[in-house]
Amino acid sequence: MSDLQLALLVLAAVLLVALYGYGKWQERQALKRMDESMRGGLGDALLEPPPVAAAPVRAPAQRIEPRLSFPAEAAAPEPQAPAPLALSGLSSHWIEDPLLDCVLELRCAHAVDGVTVFDAAVPLSLLELPLPVFLVAWDARAQQWVQPDRFGFYSELLVAVQMASRRHALDDIEASRFVAAVQQVALALDADFDPPEVGRIVALARDLDRLCAQFDVQIGLTLEAQNGAWDAQALRGAAEHAGLIKAGDGRWQRLADGDGGATPLFAMRCDALPADRIALELDVPLVPPAAAPLHALFAAAEQLAGRLGARIVDDNGRPIHPGSMPAIAEQLEKLYAEMRAAGIEPGSARAQRLYA
Repeated sequence: MSDLQLALLVLAAVLLVALYGYGKWQERQALKRMDESMRGGLGDALLEPPPVAAAPVRAPAQRIEPRLSFPAEAAAPEPQAPAPLALSGLSSHWIEDPLLDCVLELRCAHAVDGVTVFDAAVPLSLLELPLPVFLVAWDARAQQWVQPDRFGFYSELLVAVQMASRRHALDDIEASRFVAAVQQVALALDADFDPPEVGRIVALARDLDRLCAQFDVQIGLTLEAQNGAWDAQALRGAAEHAGLIKAGDGRWQRLADGDGGATPLFAMRCDALPADRIALELDVPLVPPAAAPLHALFAAAEQLAGRLGARIVDDNGRPIHPGSMPAIAEQLEKLYAEMRAAGIEPGSARAQRLYA
């Protein structure tokens, strides 16, 4: 190797060492600047408290100290059972009736407590339908349907609406609102629910309405004054003499014997006082035949007529004599038979729900 080649190799080696040293020096300078920046701007988050923001300036105000009152030797109050929750707008004491009710079943994915049921049932209580709505839950311990309470746990519920009465039949809008409300309850309870066809519910309601109207019969007698109008005192004396009692709605009623006075047989009313006409009315579907309401109606009419000096007439003013009662009774028995054939016993719970 010549001297020139040797000198070039030595020069190259020197340059490489110098480049390496310069690179290391630059690396140390960069790390030093980074370290100084971090030390000056961040600090140790675990050791140093965070900076506290300045408190906003408030107008001076009077300080009010809290007060706690401890009566001397006060006896601890006795624990009281919480008041039962009430489902506002929902009817109670319900027994399912397949003729009258549209019943929808909810099957919960898991048992829910009574408070949750009450909260979920709010859409039902807000319906305000002209027909009663019912909610019951299955009590697994008692093995029966019960009114839900806050302490129970339930996995099955029934929601029902009465489809018709003598005053109203469920229409399309009301049936749709009812089904939608039950759907909301099902969603709130995470329950399975098969929505029925609204048209089917309405069709059943119309059928029930026609059946109800078929037996919506009242038998009326009118007492017509012959010697001037009667005042309140005269009517009260005659009503009491005939065994009638004052009803809460301003009418007078004759109650059935033998059931504690729970069954009204017929009612007496007058439109205004003084009156020269009073009406006696027997609401046929609501009174059990065993109470002999027709006989009681005619007997009271005779007593009232004798006391008031009145004559007994029909709605058209034609005289009615006691001898006409057997013919009316025969027609009434025929109506009773038709009601029973249709599944409606006069005076029964089903009849009371339909015609009350």
